[in-house]
Amino acid sequence: MVRSQLVLRIAARQKHLVQKDSEIAVDLIIGAINNALAQGRRIEVRDFGSFMVRQRKARKACNPRTGEAVEVPAKPKIYFRATGELKRRVKTKAGSPKVKAAKKSVSGNGARRPRPSNTQGISAANE
Repeated sequence: MVRSQLVLRIAARQKHLVQKDSEIAVDLIIGAINNALAQGRRIEVRDFGSFMVRQRKARKACNPRTGEAVEVPAKPKIYFRATGELKRRVKTKAGSPKVKAAKKSVSGNGARRPRPSNTQGISAANE
């Protein structure tokens, strides 16, 4: 669901609100969530979940193209944790045949094929 669909659904369910009023309400709610997260505060919406900002630690990573080790600095990250009620509802809906059908793997036996390593080809070409 996108923002405009949410606005239309609120306007349809709340007959006393015109579409412009529901649009203002959605903007106010999203704005309040954005402002609170920008200030590093935690947001909790009952029966839905909570949003929080956590600081990710600095770490070493590998550039996949060159294979070179790079330093990734510490940075804030937004996390969402769903409530048990929301998880249960999603799990119940996920049991339907439309959602449950998974794509078959390319090999057909359920195993994933290993990814080709680009770094081997690059180092061999440079030698």
